Amino acid sequence: MSISTIKEKNYKGKIAGCENNKMYHWHIVMFDKNINQMREGKYTTIKKLNEDLGLKLNGDYVKRIMTHYRADEKMRNKENSFLARWGHIKINRINETILTI
Repeated sequence: MSISTIKEKNYKGKIAGCENNKMYHWHIVMFDKNINQMREGKYTTIKKLNEDLGLKLNGDYVKRIMTHYRADEKMRNKENSFLARWGHIKINRINETILTI
């Protein structure tokens, strides 16, 4: 039995690049500085969120945005501060089925 057959048989997670298109997992509200408007949306993956909004977020940044962990709230680092860059974004984790019509 080859390794790929074993992995397929004992499938316990997602393969690389796999997207779950049946559930929304992320709800985002952000202020877009280019058009001076609030933008809001629901996305299935962080990759899809980055593609649609033109961002470069990874799992660590998403966690820090959600919890404001190490956010430098007094803005000691000025324009290099975490909140100066991402303070205008609010991300929530959701589990919502996509309605197909």
